[in-house]
Amino acid sequence: MIPQKELILLAHLRKNARKNLTNISRETGMPVSTIFDKIRKYEGYLIMKHTALLDFSKLGYEVKVHIVLKVPRDNRDALREHLLKDININSVFRINNGYDFMVEAYFRNIKEVHDFVEGLEKFKVKSPSEFYVLEEIKKEAFMADPQFVKAYGL
Repeated sequence: MIPQKELILLAHLRKNARKNLTNISRETGMPVSTIFDKIRKYEGYLIMKHTALLDFSKLGYEVKVHIVLKVPRDNRDALREHLLKDININSVFRINNGYDFMVEAYFRNIKEVHDFVEGLEKFKVKSPSEFYVLEEIKKEAFMADPQFVKAYGL
């Protein structure tokens, strides 16, 4: 189990990974050198990667869609490889409850989504279901509030 003080440090990084270590030190009471060492210790283990969250709509990708896919067993690997290589796919998840995959993708318009789904026919995908994201209400917030970590003793 990770000590609460380190969870608070991780919450600061979840909230803003570019935050100055000196500021984190002031807010957590941990020495800067300790924070630096903890970050290095957790890289590749707890900290999977440092990344930027982009507003894809400002890049012309107005449509965000989640698509659930059911595919015959003998086509799963081929579909998986196809999904991993498609430039519009942001995330691919293996799921259950009668489905095989869920993808999160960004497209410029609805026609591109339609063309993408039509292209999946060669993998014998059975009744794909699309869910269009109208508004992101909460995103990347899990364990991103140091006060929440303190209050709930996570």
